[in-house]
Amino acid sequence: MLTQILVIFVLPVFLLYFNIVPTSWRIILLAISSLFIYGIIRHEKWTHEEMGVRHDNFKKAIPFYLLFTVLSLGALFIISQKVSMPMNVFTKIFYWKTFIFFLPSSFFQEFAFRSFLMPRLKRIFSNNFTIILVNAVLFTWMHVIYSSWGLLMPILFVSGIFFAWLYLKYPNLILVSISHALLNVTAVLLGFFVIS
Repeated sequence: MLTQILVIFVLPVFLLYFNIVPTSWRIILLAISSLFIYGIIRHEKWTHEEMGVRHDNFKKAIPFYLLFTVLSLGALFIISQKVSMPMNVFTKIFYWKTFIFFLPSSFFQEFAFRSFLMPRLKRIFSNNFTIILVNAVLFTWMHVIYSSWGLLMPILFVSGIFFAWLYLKYPNLILVSISHALLNVTAVLLGFFVIS
């Protein structure tokens, strides 16, 4: 279990961050990690509910995900104004990359970090606080490959804590992915992420 976490969540970022493999391989490493996760899920025969594709808690969970998303969007706008984020050049290519890369990656990140990783962490740790903390640390670690990581790390860590807490309380892959996608696209448009 711990080996799976290290191979899927730590090793690819380590290889990219320390330039052992070029950053142009980031999609390849993402695909390899995805294949590992897919293989494990197939081998363990997960149900849709185990993967977080649920409708039974939708009505109960939506106000919490909505509140978190709205507050987080507000925080991103306030932070971008306070630190004078450099605005990206808004071209057709920029929008194309933003929507082609960041929308699907939001879903994948939530599937990987919440749907897949949280049950793994539950098998290792019995304490919810530890599960949330480790999940947030690994979520934050994944983002060190971006050039503006110094500003992003505290924001991502806090976001990771709230995403993990929300998912632990209301496991719903659809809602957490929509929230993450909205925050990702807004962060890109405000200049928090530099897309190369």
